[in-house]
Amino acid sequence: MKTKPNKFTAFWKMFKSPPVGFQHGRRGTTIERLPVLHWFYYFFEAHCTTRLILFFLFGIAPVLYIMMIGFRSEFCILGFSLISLISLSVIIGMFTVPYLHIDVKMPLRVESGAVFETLYDVKNIGKRCARYVDIDTLIYPDVICFTKEAAWVRRLEPGESVTVSGLGHANRRGVYTMPGVRYDTGFPCGFWRWGETGKGDVFFIYPAYTRLDFLDIPLGTGNQNELSAENKISREAFEFHGCREFREGDLLRHIHPRSSARVGTLVVKEFQSEGRLRTAVMIDTQVSHRLLTWLLFANISKTNPIEAALSLSASIVDYLSVTDRVLELLVAGPQVYRFISTGKVGYFEEVLDILASIEPCSDDPFNQLEPMLLEEISMIQSVCLVLINWDKRRKDLVFTLRAYGLGVKLVLITVDGKRPDDYPVEELCLSAKEILYGEVCSL
Repeated sequence: MKTKPNKFTAFWKMFKSPPVGFQHGRRGTTIERLPVLHWFYYFFEAHCTTRLILFFLFGIAPVLYIMMIGFRSEFCILGFSLISLISLSVIIGMFTVPYLHIDVKMPLRVESGAVFETLYDVKNIGKRCARYVDIDTLIYPDVICFTKEAAWVRRLEPGESVTVSGLGHANRRGVYTMPGVRYDTGFPCGFWRWGETGKGDVFFIYPAYTRLDFLDIPLGTGNQNELSAENKISREAFEFHGCREFREGDLLRHIHPRSSARVGTLVVKEFQSEGRLRTAVMIDTQVSHRLLTWLLFANISKTNPIEAALSLSASIVDYLSVTDRVLELLVAGPQVYRFISTGKVGYFEEVLDILASIEPCSDDPFNQLEPMLLEEISMIQSVCLVLINWDKRRKDLVFTLRAYGLGVKLVLITVDGKRPDDYPVEELCLSAKEILYGEVCSL
């Protein structure tokens, strides 16, 4: 039986969640640490107008200064008149707030750098005419991430409906909770805005990528007799492979009840398509502590190896998603993600959601990813490693994979495309700039 939360708990939960939007991950923690600052931002953005600020700076503030220094002037009468006008308009506006019902239609997933359109179906459900109403007026605190233009309705009679639109610009990859959808009006004098604020949806900006014309992933010495993957969706039947412990993202219908009851934890059945190749894609996300701080709080440039690695990985997964290969994606940033496409068709959007949420790691992600890869190495025929570092740890991993007879596709991404001295000559080394500018069309 669930207990009803007390009023203090409900108030504290609301207080820590101002409707200004936030980015999931490390950057999103600032809204929990500084809720008062975000509430001030919400109050200022939702109610104050440019006209009020100008009148205060050039009308009211000088008059208050004159009164403080004891100088008497006719300007004091003007100042009191302005204060009375603003106060009266605020009171009138409070009693003339329109009541609207708004349905928002916008894409929940867009590519970084894309321009998207948002449609608003607006209906006046009140008894008063709505005048000069602006819709979706809350601006996300970090305009570098994304921006949205507010829509507006000049006049809407009671019971009348209208559809308006506004454009948005997705600038930086990430997973965001949008600011609450707010409508308000500055009627009658435009000094103060009254309105209502709803909830914001989760918004995915996935990395921009270029479709590959050709991708060559070798099969390895132990799989020379296997069939090559064709550019078509496989319709072969799946066969039972075994049982394993439940992992996040597994389908509940694959849970094995008897095994789960015997071991005391959830166990799922694992399937594999007969005759299908399995390709693992592992992404390197390790950066130094100093670079990590810069990436979290600065704008993403066109020479960022992390963004280039995720963009290239999206291109690789896009190519593999229309073949009959089974994909296993391994990436950490900082949470560990493991995605297996067995039994799934059209899984590319799920992978894009994962890539949108990845953040750079200061610790080596291979400490967690390598054991997961070697755990099921008997089921894998080829591995594609997308690296941004080259050291002994990564060289040993490549040697181990090839010792198992797997085909290894190695891609190293650097800022300037410079090849390390001990990096194999036959392997690919690309610059982050050429990937992010869409110049890489084949691997």
